[in-house]
Amino acid sequence: MQQLNTEKSNHKALVSIQNETCSLTLDLNGGAITDFHLTPNKVNPLSFAFTKDQMPENNKAGAPYQGHFLCLGRWGEPSAGEIKAGLPNHGQIANILWNQVETDQDTILEMQTSAELEGLSIQRKIVLDQHEAIFIVKEKVVNINPLGRLFSMVQHPTLAAPFLENHIIVNSNSTIGFDQQDYRVIATHNTTWKNESIGWENIGRRNDFTNRTDIVRSFQVDANSSYGWITAYSPTSNLLIGYIWPRADYPWAHIWENVKDGNLIYMGLEFGDTAIHQPFSEIIKTAVNLFGESTVGFIDAGETIEKKYLSFLVQPEQGFNGIEDIIIENEKISLITPQVKKNIILSIDSTLLYELST
Repeated sequence: MQQLNTEKSNHKALVSIQNETCSLTLDLNGGAITDFHLTPNKVNPLSFAFTKDQMPENNKAGAPYQGHFLCLGRWGEPSAGEIKAGLPNHGQIANILWNQVETDQDTILEMQTSAELEGLSIQRKIVLDQHEAIFIVKEKVVNINPLGRLFSMVQHPTLAAPFLENHIIVNSNSTIGFDQQDYRVIATHNTTWKNESIGWENIGRRNDFTNRTDIVRSFQVDANSSYGWITAYSPTSNLLIGYIWPRADYPWAHIWENVKDGNLIYMGLEFGDTAIHQPFSEIIKTAVNLFGESTVGFIDAGETIEKKYLSFLVQPEQGFNGIEDIIIENEKISLITPQVKKNIILSIDSTLLYELST
């Protein structure tokens, strides 16, 4: 059932849908998914939440970042002129109030909003599986201005404690990539994602965060795959969260790590149509194409662009050590593990698979 709970003191407008397996909650103020948890396991991977004080100066008048929010219009900081004109970091969409659209179905949530400064409107439909901890999101973005524009659309699921820990295992079908601090010299400073239960080749990640600083790394999703995917597993919580999306929608995956006193505080499992975390003017000067892939999107005047993704939660069996691949076929999602006999099979409603593939 859908439940709306407005907490005026905290400037929240929460709406929830659930089935017998899980619960999903969103905050209409900013449009973020703030809670996704299993019924028998209350650990919420998306517990990340900034306070107003933690927000950039040009964002403090609106909703703070939390959970899984959407960067739409731009990814990262606007230009100096755009900041002066009132545009917030990561786009206006994540900073303003959304409106719920009433439906007569208990496992479907629809919402929409318009960002006048960005010149974009968005309609979102969330469909929760009738039985499993799986949901799909379809988002239609419309350019409501009479001019075409460069734009970015990046999903920003963000992990925090108690789910997030130093021993987190992150896997993806990502390939070549780079550190955002090296965006001007990518040709000579790149790396490769490697699914060896944890970490990236030539980065020496493992579980030592003692001398680490905040990083954002970006990777191209496997060009030979129809879908992109990324998963994170918390050994302490014995909980796996995953995202799957059409590669044509989001060809880039990004990892943001926030480290303090040797501990991993926040982690972003991001995926989007944009590769360089800079204002558009800097992207144009640097590279509009990397590894054969566009680094920024474009939406024409009056154009509608639709993108989608799927998310799931799983409690694996003991001995789980990560995901090697994900296969979607015959109304099932197969999570391929290094231990072949322990592959995880998720049954999925055929209507959700249809939503993802059309």
